[in-house]
Amino acid sequence: MAPKRAAVDAEQQTAGKAPAKLKTKRKKPSPPKAPKCGCKGDCRSRKCGCGKKGEACGDSCKCAGCKNPFNILKEYNIDCVAAAQDKCLMDNIFKIEDLRGRLEQRLRTECCGRAVRLKNMLPGTITQCNCPDCGHEWQYSWCSHELVDWESRPRNHCGICHRCGDYRDAHCQKCNKCYFAGMSGFECPCQDRRPNPEGDLGSIGIFMKWAMQYLAGDDSDGLSDDSEDEDFI
Repeated sequence: MAPKRAAVDAEQQTAGKAPAKLKTKRKKPSPPKAPKCGCKGDCRSRKCGCGKKGEACGDSCKCAGCKNPFNILKEYNIDCVAAAQDKCLMDNIFKIEDLRGRLEQRLRTECCGRAVRLKNMLPGTITQCNCPDCGHEWQYSWCSHELVDWESRPRNHCGICHRCGDYRDAHCQKCNKCYFAGMSGFECPCQDRRPNPEGDLGSIGIFMKWAMQYLAGDDSDGLSDDSEDEDFI
């Protein structure tokens, strides 16, 4: 009887215990992938896989004689990914021949004449005047190569037209062009254009159309009316 009672007691003890948790294997985090592009040229355009993501090219890239402008930003310890969020910069950085000279360029604010280097404004290209009586904020336009007053005349870069315009401009989805919308948000002038009944012929085309009708004997739209001339005979 003792062995059976011991077996029953052992079953009761095991039944009261919580089931053991299965140990799951944790996957080790994979190391970050190094930037890699398959360019056959010098990475001088936005087609570069690294450049369009705002990254500098690395040793694993296949490019030769690389001129990726983000390599230069990396040399200046500028956050390339954050700088690439600026559409104005992205539309112009691949066109700049001397990027180092541009970054070292001194710009003067119109408020107090304070000089600031462009490299110290990146990323974001916004700087604030340190004068106690001023405090103006200025932003750099890569399109016009100048500082614009962020408070009264903020930079307005159109990502569709790929250029900076007046701060009161807006992009029309109908004609796909930027126009002056003003502070009240006027409609684009293309909304008021009425269709030309003669199509796109123009004045020369209308004359040629009349000449062909005249030579064909159809003078319904002619310049003279024979029925009116008969009344004077």
